[in-house]
Amino acid sequence: MKKYRCTICGYIYDEAVEKVKFTDLPDDWKCPLCGAPKEMFEEVIEEEKKEEEKVVVFKSENEGEQEDLRELSNYEISLICSNLARGCEKQYLEEETKLFKELAEYYERKEVKKEGTFNDILNNVNNDINSLKEAMEVANQYQDRGAKRIITWATKTTNIIKYIIENYQKNGVNYLKDVKIWVCDICGYVYIGNDVPKICPICKVPSLKILEVK
Repeated sequence: MKKYRCTICGYIYDEAVEKVKFTDLPDDWKCPLCGAPKEMFEEVIEEEKKEEEKVVVFKSENEGEQEDLRELSNYEISLICSNLARGCEKQYLEEETKLFKELAEYYERKEVKKEGTFNDILNNVNNDINSLKEAMEVANQYQDRGAKRIITWATKTTNIIKYIIENYQKNGVNYLKDVKIWVCDICGYVYIGNDVPKICPICKVPSLKILEVK
């Protein structure tokens, strides 16, 4: 018997417990915890315990010299300011929250809007997923638990967005017809359905933080 893990919320489908093979489940079966579709599950591979990883410190070939850094886009700066505003809001820092929101809106207005096809969007999403994999490797090397948590959240939400885009591209506007779209205001989890989840399956905040997209 095999086990399968939801790549969104971590729910484990155990064939030994459920008495039904995962492959025999109907195509429209969904995760009972977060509503993720069947294709968002992966087989759990039982591995032997590995030797404890050593922390590796990365050094530049020319240590001490300033490495070239990529300039952030206006959109990226806007996202950083928006996240800082959320952090301040959680700490009840009203003035700081207001200022970071103003900065986020300022840089968002400066960003030049670009038009693209669905394939362009999917390419960007896939690039994000690959970048997150590289970021997780670094976080594992340094054993940075905070970074690992954030990257895990980002990976799960990005996979959801990829799934939604692919289905919208395949089924057209009918895919989202007569259903509500919800987004977690904390981690970005996206849920499609008429009833909002009681808690976010990714970051575990209550439903009051999961907002309907109008």
